[in-house]
Amino acid sequence: MTVAFNTIPANLRVPLFYAEINAGQSPYSGPSRLLLIGQKLAAGSAVLNTPIRLDGNEEGLLGAGSMLAEMAIWARQNHPFGEIWLLPIDDPSGANQTFTVTVAAGIAGKTGTVVLYVAAERIEVAVAATDDEDDVAANLVAAIGEGYVKFGRPLAFPVTAAAVDNVVTLTVRHKGTLGAKLSIEKNLIGDEGPLAQYLTIAAGTAGTGVPALGAALAALGDQEYDWIAAPYADATSLDTIKDFLGATSGRWSPMQQLYGHYVTSLFDTMSNLAAAGAARNDPNVSIMGVANSPSPPWRWAAAVGARIAMDKNIGGEVDQAYRISLPLHTLYLVGIKPPKSRSDWFSITQRNQLYQDGIASYRVLVDGTVLLDRVVTTYQNNSYGQPDITWLDVETRAQMVYFVRYNRQRITQVFGRKALADDNPTNNPGIVTPQIIKAECIHVYKELEAGGLVENSTAFARALVVERSADPNRIDAYLPIAVVNQFRVFAANVTTFL
Repeated sequence: MTVAFNTIPANLRVPLFYAEINAGQSPYSGPSRLLLIGQKLAAGSAVLNTPIRLDGNEEGLLGAGSMLAEMAIWARQNHPFGEIWLLPIDDPSGANQTFTVTVAAGIAGKTGTVVLYVAAERIEVAVAATDDEDDVAANLVAAIGEGYVKFGRPLAFPVTAAAVDNVVTLTVRHKGTLGAKLSIEKNLIGDEGPLAQYLTIAAGTAGTGVPALGAALAALGDQEYDWIAAPYADATSLDTIKDFLGATSGRWSPMQQLYGHYVTSLFDTMSNLAAAGAARNDPNVSIMGVANSPSPPWRWAAAVGARIAMDKNIGGEVDQAYRISLPLHTLYLVGIKPPKSRSDWFSITQRNQLYQDGIASYRVLVDGTVLLDRVVTTYQNNSYGQPDITWLDVETRAQMVYFVRYNRQRITQVFGRKALADDNPTNNPGIVTPQIIKAECIHVYKELEAGGLVENSTAFARALVVERSADPNRIDAYLPIAVVNQFRVFAANVTTFL
């Protein structure tokens, strides 16, 4: 066997010792990035349509109370140590959603506390016997302007407030239809007291417009983002994402190999959610269906995306690859509130129907804790229109990305600069053959099997094909992998005999 050198020449005659330093084969690892897409305010210093890594100071970068600032804060709570990136976008052309809170005259002369909730965050205003309805309205405006404390830090509300006499107008900071999904409540918990009866909440001006995502997505270049979270679940946005991530010319194509999965949330009724899911068929999109949660859609999207990203580290070491195969059910969403009414907590029958229609869902514990239940993709049918469960679950997509990247690193590291021949009888280190590459593919598969990502290595070795193409410089391979599945259902026939 000949020892190969990269820089030491073969004709060197000067004594004595020479050593070239080369990098050996490194273990598989790499960053698994989460990207948050959302609207920023003009006061934020971040540049529009330019990705920026989250390193703190969310409100300074994106504007106090902005959508993307809230997404960053909620994502960090659900993914404390992960690499999170932000893609700020501008408001669309349109209008800001408004709400009104009218304080009734009957509150004059009463004492106690008035409670209001904006996006599930509590606002308390003391009412003295000398206060009338105008005073209470002014005090509500002042309290909203002071902000609230969440996760141990002071934050700004996602609305601004102004009062004319006894009517408080709340204006969502961003333009767009999503503003209508912001929750303004007076009886959320049940301990608000008797003065709540003097508040009347109503929707005002409807928010209009949806941001266009194309320019922002184009700015991402060739940086990998394994998980992309945004609150835009309308058909136009989902079509843009479908093209961006698609397998023909997008990030899942063999020419790009950048991959990525889009996670969003959609607030609607059970029937409308089912219809929306049935109208999609994209393996690279998961839509979390929600009914009437006081936590707005952008917080849901950020929390779900971050929780998935934390659990599914596609850049992790091979001995932790089994974590990608674990089901997501029972993972807790930090900072997310369930729908106010228990009638909006989806039943087992409703959740099962949603999974048939390509909509992800959640469960709620008796204390209001929100847990992921099953995160499905919108993929339901193959190219012939026939039912297909291959890409039903997001875990399978993550497994595929890990498998491809792991193999890509090995092939490029071991065979990155080799000559290709049918045989190598002298074991020349500079020559690789189809058989050598095939053996390496089997070895890699067994490593991934030991790591818990795939199974049935014997069957893989039998079915594996590695051969030279009609192009003498090319190797073609067929890799029939069997990924590890998730234990989701235990069904027992329990029969009693006397």
